[in-house]
Amino acid sequence: MAGTGLIALIVIGILGLVLNSAKTGLQDQLLAKRWSDKNDFAQNSVFLSPTQKVGSEEIRALRHELESKYLEKNTVASFEPEEGPANLVDAYAAFVPVNLSTDHGAGTYDAVAVGGDFFLFHPVRLITGNYFSESDRLHDYILLDEETAWDLFGSSDVAGQKIAFGSMDLIVTGVYKRAQSEIDNLAAGGDEPRVFIPYQVLQDVGMEAGISVYELLSPNPIPNFASNILKDIQIFPSDDLIYVENSSRFSYKRYYELLGQRKSREMRVDDIPYPYWENVARYREGRMMYVALWQWILAGGLFLIVFINLMWFLTTHKPTKEKFDKFVDDLDRKRRAKRTKNITFMGEDIEPIDDLEPEDSTAQTETDNETIEYVYKEDVNYEG
Repeated sequence: MAGTGLIALIVIGILGLVLNSAKTGLQDQLLAKRWSDKNDFAQNSVFLSPTQKVGSEEIRALRHELESKYLEKNTVASFEPEEGPANLVDAYAAFVPVNLSTDHGAGTYDAVAVGGDFFLFHPVRLITGNYFSESDRLHDYILLDEETAWDLFGSSDVAGQKIAFGSMDLIVTGVYKRAQSEIDNLAAGGDEPRVFIPYQVLQDVGMEAGISVYELLSPNPIPNFASNILKDIQIFPSDDLIYVENSSRFSYKRYYELLGQRKSREMRVDDIPYPYWENVARYREGRMMYVALWQWILAGGLFLIVFINLMWFLTTHKPTKEKFDKFVDDLDRKRRAKRTKNITFMGEDIEPIDDLEPEDSTAQTETDNETIEYVYKEDVNYEG
């Protein structure tokens, strides 16, 4: 049983490492942790159907309501504070196909039209160049993946080059490396190239695309504070929304909740599409749920082993109060024997003294009518 318990303990530790790697492997879900290590911020997402036609006007109204709600709760929060960094940060995205062309090539590509600080939430891996943000003075930007850059320019080092989009030219701010694992491609609905453009660009060329995901980083002084504020705001035209608190993902509490949601997660009855990063996160947390379940089972088995061994010991030795007192006395006797040593004085052994005085205390003895002072110390022989 001891060997089995040791093996179970080792496996539990390995499963714990697997669960921890799941936390750190998805940067899209970790902005709150990157923003503050005090657990006083939360990252939340709202997923809605693109048929609701939510646009930038609704986002501006939502931002105003968020600031007002935090003020009502006596918590100062702002997207643009007068001093210091913002403590309300958001991003949103719409998904739309776009036609792009250069002198080298042209084609139709999947585009993510983004607003806010999108790349703060989703730091894709840059090969060259930089990200763009809604706070930039100009919005005629585009971020290409490596495949699109080669398709349109025949090179990946194309930062600063121009791409024709409708009636305007977009400036390439950079090129990024798209994750192309089997899970990433499945989550994205295929391995097609993907580009990022500002949401404002769609409006500039007269295109309409409903926003299907809104993300918010905000103060969270107590659990569920930020998520409840977001849910209380009635800005979106429909109540058919899906809320996710990203920062509470990959926790044991979340895994326990998922165990009761297995059927509802597998049966989709709404028309709300998840973005590719959410699909990857849902896949990952679903797999980690089973890892946590096995960890719980092994922990329960380990507890059972310890309990059985304890019962066996109690049954075999049948401890009584007298045996317990004797056991304590034996321990105390060994402790005393270890602390006390035979002391030699004037060539003669002195009986061990149980409680020696502190080193700075002295004892007196009379020898030949003279007072001799000496100090008792452990492991020291006093001669002459």
